[in-house]
Amino acid sequence: MYTLKRDDLLGLEGFAGKKADNLLASIQQSKQQPLARLLTALGIRGVGEVMAGDLTRYYSDLDQLSRATSDDLQLIEGVGPNTAQAIVDWFSRPANRKILDKLRSAGVWPIVSQETTSDTSKGNLAGMTFVVTGTMADFTRQGVKEYIESRGGKVIDSVSKNTSYLVLGENPGSKAEKARSLGIPILSEGALRQLAGE
Repeated sequence: MYTLKRDDLLGLEGFAGKKADNLLASIQQSKQQPLARLLTALGIRGVGEVMAGDLTRYYSDLDQLSRATSDDLQLIEGVGPNTAQAIVDWFSRPANRKILDKLRSAGVWPIVSQETTSDTSKGNLAGMTFVVTGTMADFTRQGVKEYIESRGGKVIDSVSKNTSYLVLGENPGSKAEKARSLGIPILSEGALRQLAGE
């Protein structure tokens, strides 16, 4: 997709000038995705949205991550030996290295800059772990994650006894039942904002 040219598209049935230009503009825009989104899209076993975000706090680009050892990765909270080895294995495969070379050549090489990695250790939610379930009224799923993380909190996928709070939206799944069974405090969106100091 990233190597497509306008002439390639104009030769296809149903592609006139404007349609080709719109598609190329969308492809160009997709190059601006953050590193965590690209990491999630690579399909590394065990690396979902939350894990990808955790990794980008320690590695600013794919080059850095590709040089990490299994022991390095396991120093990150939440990265166990299986996930660490899956990451190392993915970057060691020649076919995957070719994919990375193609992405870099196409200009798809996001870097987490120092300016965007602000110190959130003193935010009102610092040291707290959150699980989000259901549909939020004022947040997208990614939006509530960014809201919590920007105030020092951490968002994880599954409820455990170590979860600080469950943020509950409309039509929640089984996570709400598990949180209640473990005695995990449950927050509405408004209560989350109050906890964050708004």
